[in-house]
Amino acid sequence: MIYQIKPVIGSRARSELIKYIKGDNWITEYKKTEEFEKKFAKFTNSKYCIAFPNGTLTMSSVLDCLNLKKNSEVLVSNYTMVATANVAKLANLKTVLVDISSNDLCMCPKDLKKKINKKSKVVIYTEMNGRVGQLEEIRKICKKKKLILIEDSAHAIGTYCKKRHVGNHGLAGSFSFSMPKLITMGQGGAIITNNQALEKKLRMYKNFGRKKSGEDIHYSIGYNYKITDIQSLLGVEQLRNIKKRIYTKKKIFRRYYLNLKKNKKIKFFDIKKNETPWSVDIYLKEVKKLKKILEKKKFYTRYVYPPLNSQKIYKKYKNMPNSSYYCKRGLWLPSSLDLSMKSIDQICRVINQHI
Repeated sequence: MIYQIKPVIGSRARSELIKYIKGDNWITEYKKTEEFEKKFAKFTNSKYCIAFPNGTLTMSSVLDCLNLKKNSEVLVSNYTMVATANVAKLANLKTVLVDISSNDLCMCPKDLKKKINKKSKVVIYTEMNGRVGQLEEIRKICKKKKLILIEDSAHAIGTYCKKRHVGNHGLAGSFSFSMPKLITMGQGGAIITNNQALEKKLRMYKNFGRKKSGEDIHYSIGYNYKITDIQSLLGVEQLRNIKKRIYTKKKIFRRYYLNLKKNKKIKFFDIKKNETPWSVDIYLKEVKKLKKILEKKKFYTRYVYPPLNSQKIYKKYKNMPNSSYYCKRGLWLPSSLDLSMKSIDQICRVINQHI
């Protein structure tokens, strides 16, 4: 049995976790979380990193800290995890969906321009499966139209745009450390930013609006969005070999590509040298047939995210042909960090035999 993806934390992380649990430690968010925040900020070359329980609360917290007027519009890609669209609701804002580019599966600048109006305040740009897409063009549009740019970099640890790690090209960048991510804490997330005022707001916001734990003076609205040192320990240990993890993900993607590139029924979107894929995604007409064939062989896959406007809660948004086309044809193939090249070759043989 080969899963589509599973967490691989490594033997050292397991040993350190056992040692930590056996010790007389605080467990709650404390020194290990501080260590993780500093090391992740250094890795992404950002000034600040603030840890959160997950990658949904990261984005909703940033939005809430912006103090925007109710029903201000947040523009989001129609091809992304539903959480990215839902966060606007948590901050009493309105989601507006934008179609993707058929060149890279990321937000389309042309469609973005069509959707901008006086109520538009924020663009959340998803680096889909680690791809930069047209981030620079989106950034220029935001600057010209005076929109706040937030990067949804949940899939993009190890991806760079113009030698800067993603997450640094707008006001803030959001990362997820949920089970299938390159760094996994089971659940977890982080915001990186170079804006000191936002960093201070977020630290109070995630701690009930107070400046220090253990003191019950509240300076602003806030909630309990702390994580645990157990989670942060896992993150710290995985950061130790992050370059190897990035290399492995790229190697897995390349092996699939070399095996399947001659299959004319399969569409691959390139992963460039500066990009790190979260998983291996392919697009084809016979996607349901292929999924069933692979599962019979115990090779488990997952459909890519459906277009958000196909979901009941977002069905009022129409006319987004690119995302409608590709999201209904996409499949994530097995992509775990411990996946062997031999297993990839076996999976590809099955695909090429039947598709």
